[in-house]
Amino acid sequence: MRIAFLGDSLTEGAPGASYFRILRKRLAGDELVNLGRAGDGVADLYARVQHAGLEPVDLAFLWIGTNDAAVGEWTPWAFETFEPVTWATTLDHLSDVYRRLLTWTAERADAVVCVPPVAADGLEGEWERRVADVAETVAAAVAAEPRAELLDLAPWFADTRAQAGVISFTIDGVHLSQAGAEVVAAALAAAVEAHRSATT
Repeated sequence: MRIAFLGDSLTEGAPGASYFRILRKRLAGDELVNLGRAGDGVADLYARVQHAGLEPVDLAFLWIGTNDAAVGEWTPWAFETFEPVTWATTLDHLSDVYRRLLTWTAERADAVVCVPPVAADGLEGEWERRVADVAETVAAAVAAEPRAELLDLAPWFADTRAQAGVISFTIDGVHLSQAGAEVVAAALAAAVEAHRSATT
């Protein structure tokens, strides 16, 4: 299978540990394409892939939105200077751009697995609330796109924590530790194998 991974630093694999390197070993017979770039938000990724293009793939993983949650109020398009930008406004525009990105990706992949942002170490407060809001935005976009499915990493992290006890999945609340990368790799590998079984 030819599999593309679209995202930010979590996909690029730096800073922190790289789930992509783990997957490359587990899926040695597949062609894996890493399209992650540190610092990207939804609008950044959409602009970048439109410019660079994407050759057809059997499966694409779309994991983006963490930086949008971290930044908070923003807009991907130019606003009149007098118009206030609120978190609600940001989410509305984020939803629009994410849906465009998802449609673009689905036109180049047989299937798309969308991974919403997750607060892997359960940080409380504004950050975790914004992560949940962006995750809901992603889920709504997936529900409207028949070629896409949702992969929620939260249960994977919760199950691993329940089995292993106190463990840090990130190095700084966002970027993956080795333990976090192992969990993500396991979840994505399971999704790959499920698609492989469905197409053979």
